Amino acid sequence: MSDVLNKPADEALLDRIGPAVVVTHSQSGPYGWVIGDSRPNLVKGIIAIEPEGPPFVNETGPTGPARYDGITRLPLKYDPPVINPFTDLKTEVIPPAAPNLTSCTQQKAPVKKLVNLSKVPVLLLTGEASYHAPYDYCMVRYLRQVGVKVRWLELGAMGFHGNGHFLFMEKNNRAIAGLVRK
Repeated sequence: MSDVLNKPADEALLDRIGPAVVVTHSQSGPYGWVIGDSRPNLVKGIIAIEPEGPPFVNETGPTGPARYDGITRLPLKYDPPVINPFTDLKTEVIPPAAPNLTSCTQQKAPVKKLVNLSKVPVLLLTGEASYHAPYDYCMVRYLRQVGVKVRWLELGAMGFHGNGHFLFMEKNNRAIAGLVRK
């Protein structure tokens, strides 16, 4: 229910305040994709801190319905158009890219592109010790597959060790904020 209610509220807010950078974390991740899709000229960027994922499937247990539109439970503007995501978005499972990573569900070719969201730059952050670490790479792969420009800050690979899911509450949160500002 909150997905359906948040979209018009987010649209009304952006229509009122004008251009903005949208910051999401975890379960609010899909809201960023939805507002970026519906208002690509007003969303100047999305900072996605460990957004809900991975694409299409629930990896961490039954926390609600899977993202049947790929990265959300609400319709997004694909090209060619998606009328019914259950039949129009053909998927395949890609084996894990490395040990300790999950498999990824991606689109089969020919890939439908997210035409509106592809106009919005995305910065995605993942903490080294987070439960997102094994699968956030799948979100990055999917976003790139559908034409979205995404920069991934994999904090462990950048020398920020031990961060969990709440990056903004960690002792090194200011250093991480500095990375985001760049």
